[in-house]
Amino acid sequence: MVAVPTGVPSARTVALVLAVLAYQRRLRRRDRWSRAALLAHQNRALRRLREYAYQRSRFYQDFHAGLSSAPLSALPVLTKQMLMESFDSVVTRPGLRLVDVEDYLATLRSNDLFQGRYFVSATAGTTGRRGVFLWNFREWVQVVASYNRAFDWAGSTAGLTHRVKTAVVSSTNPSHQSARVGASIHSRWVPTLRIDSGDDLDSIITRLNDWQPEMLIAYASMVRLLAEAQLGAG
Repeated sequence: MVAVPTGVPSARTVALVLAVLAYQRRLRRRDRWSRAALLAHQNRALRRLREYAYQRSRFYQDFHAGLSSAPLSALPVLTKQMLMESFDSVVTRPGLRLVDVEDYLATLRSNDLFQGRYFVSATAGTTGRRGVFLWNFREWVQVVASYNRAFDWAGSTAGLTHRVKTAVVSSTNPSHQSARVGASIHSRWVPTLRIDSGDDLDSIITRLNDWQPEMLIAYASMVRLLAEAQLGAG
């Protein structure tokens, strides 16, 4: 399906795009940090994260009891199965229940937020139990900015004044994180073709050829298949 955004983007989309651009500028400055500065920043961020979890999560208060100052290597392993079974006590925001989040995901068709506040995505569940994750606006800005870092690494000059025609071959499941990222910044600023990686390869290639993207984003396994097809066609 080709998504060529038209019309005026929503106020939330505008706010998100502007916040992502501002956060990207911060990340670019960090590219010049020394290793010592980077490690110090990571240690501070990890300490704040753990302190917050220990204060607000009943699960972590028990799971890391007596280990609040222990190094990561000394902490018990938390599996996805354990995480999801204990979801209601893991979360740090009172009133969040897995059953309500699952109900929201079951009917997700647009970019509505859970409880009007949270961006939500889920894994595919191929291991037998899918993971469900929530982010508030500030946290989602960091998620989207992490995706956009690929533009910097590829030397792209995409921005508000320079639209880069883009194709994404990943998941079109509305609950998948990559699809949620695309939906949350869906606007005429980012003309994008989204294709499900599970589609027939010949169909994917035909649509990419028709779209002629300047930027291609895809799973590594899909990039390999597309590259091999391109070499074979040459």
